[in-house]
Amino acid sequence: MTNLIRILLVDDHPIVREGVQSLLSNYEEFVVVGEAEDGETAVFQFRALQPDITLLDIRLPDESGLMVLNRLRQIQPTARILLLTSFEDDEYVMAALQAGAQGYILKNASDALLVQAIRAAHRGERVFSPRVTETMVRKLVGGDADLPPLEPLDTEEIQILHLLADGASNSDIGQALYLSSTSVKRKLSRIFSKMNVQTRAQAAAEAVRRGLI
Repeated sequence: MTNLIRILLVDDHPIVREGVQSLLSNYEEFVVVGEAEDGETAVFQFRALQPDITLLDIRLPDESGLMVLNRLRQIQPTARILLLTSFEDDEYVMAALQAGAQGYILKNASDALLVQAIRAAHRGERVFSPRVTETMVRKLVGGDADLPPLEPLDTEEIQILHLLADGASNSDIGQALYLSSTSVKRKLSRIFSKMNVQTRAQAAAEAVRRGLI
């Protein structure tokens, strides 16, 4: 039997929680173990339920979702927390990533993207809506200073960079290029090494800066 992915929903709008609950109920692998409409309840539920994934809005009635994110990660530093919000402002996105969010998904994302994001986050991958990836690229791309040469990237590696910039997860890349999960991880590691970066966002930003994508 497939191990269940236990999810905590944190949003102050009941209609949002009901909508996400309804969507996830269509998948046997997901179970919503708790809901919270404010930060204090979220922290209490998180301690009591120890969910695999927490879906967290960035604005709550009593405190910001970013403060809640920090509190949850103090309780469990390896907590996998996805921001699910309608706010795509640069400062929110970058603050969430710096605070250790597993991903940042906009509420206007498709049902399929949200489901894929939860699965990817559960596997330990970082996931973002495509528009959020664009925000990160804008923030991370530097000026026109002379750049040191890179070890050449092959055609497949360039394809992977395009997919990263679109917010693709490892699973998405594997499906698009017919690669196993192990192959995707190995190729990403090689790309990161060639580009002298450590994260997917940095790789996408560096690719844009160098005109590779």
